Amino acid sequence: MRAMARGEKRPVTVHTIAQHVGVSPSAVSTVLANRHEERRLAPATVDKIRKAVRDLGYVPNVAARRLRANDPEVHHHDIGILTSFEAPLFLVSRVLRQVQRAADARTGPGRRFSVSIDMFHAGRLREMGGLLNASRFNGVIITNTLPEDDAFLAETTLPYAVVVVGRRLANHCCVLDAPGEIGRRAAEILLGRGARRLAVLVPSLLTQSTAERAEAFVATVLAQTGVAPVRVVAPGLNPVSGAEAMRSHFSTHRGCDGLYAVSDGLSLGAYQAIKDSGRRIPKDVAVVGVGDHEHADFFDPPLTCVGPSNDAIVEQVVTQLFQRMNHRRVNPVEIFVPPSVVMRASA
Repeated sequence: MRAMARGEKRPVTVHTIAQHVGVSPSAVSTVLANRHEERRLAPATVDKIRKAVRDLGYVPNVAARRLRANDPEVHHHDIGILTSFEAPLFLVSRVLRQVQRAADARTGPGRRFSVSIDMFHAGRLREMGGLLNASRFNGVIITNTLPEDDAFLAETTLPYAVVVVGRRLANHCCVLDAPGEIGRRAAEILLGRGARRLAVLVPSLLTQSTAERAEAFVATVLAQTGVAPVRVVAPGLNPVSGAEAMRSHFSTHRGCDGLYAVSDGLSLGAYQAIKDSGRRIPKDVAVVGVGDHEHADFFDPPLTCVGPSNDAIVEQVVTQLFQRMNHRRVNPVEIFVPPSVVMRASA
C-alpha cells in the first residue's frame, strides 16, 4: 500500500463518515440515498450523518453510484457533445436539443440514452480527462476545435463513434459548411450595395472554419476592388470583444463603410461600437454576420447573415452519429451543407 505523503488527505468515504458518527456504513448509505424514512432510521441519527457529510466534505463517486444503479437488462448509451469553453453555445444548444429528441425517440424498455455537454479549453482537447476511455462514451459530437485539437484528432483513434462538426479531418465523419463560399457571399453582398472601404472582424483564436471564412472574404474583395479589407482582430468571440476591437479600429483608422463579422456575437458588439461612434447602420456602415443567431431578427436594425444552414447541419450530425453508434464500421465521410443567406436591414 502506498504511504501517504505528509499533508496529503485521504478521500472521505462512506466508511469515514460511519466511523466519525459511530454508525454502520449501511446507515450512512441509507441517508445518502434518501431512504432513511423507509428504513426507519432515528431522526437524530439522520441529522448526525448529514452534519458529518457537510463537515467532512464528502463528495460522492458519481460514476460508481451509476454503475451500481444500472439495470443489467437495460442497455445504457452515453452521448457527449464536446465543445470549448471559449466558443459561443448557440449551435451547441441546437445540437443538444436535436440529439435529445433523437435519443428520446429511440429510448425503450431495454435501451436508454443520456446526453451531456463536456467542455475543454480551446486547443487543449487532448487534456480532457477520460477522452480515451472506451467506457465513458458510446458516441460524441466534437465542435469548436482549434488547429491544435484538429492535429490531435487526426493522429488519434477514439474508441467510440465520432462526428466532427465544421472541420475536415482524415478518417473521421465530418459535417461541414462551405466557409469559403460563406466569405465570398458576404463580400458580394457588401460590394453589391456600394461599400468599398471594407473590414473583416475576426477573433484572435481562429478555427478552421472562421479562418477560411475570413480568407475567402479578403480574397473576393481584393479581386474585385484591388484593395484588401482591413482585418480587425477581437480578443474573443463575445459581444464585448467585438465592441472593444471596433472602437479601437475607429480610433486609429478612418473607419469603414462595410463590415463582415465572422460570428453573430462579434456583430452584436460591433453594432454598439458603430452606434457609439455616431455612425448609422446601414447608411454609414453596412454589416453582415455569420450563423443567423436566434436573436438576429432583434438586432437594431435586424442583422443580415450568411452562414451554414444550422438546422440542416444538426440534422446531418445527429443522423451520422446514431448511424455510427449502431454500426461502428461505417466508412468516414465528408458531408457538405450549402450556406444560407438571410437578407435583413443591416445590409
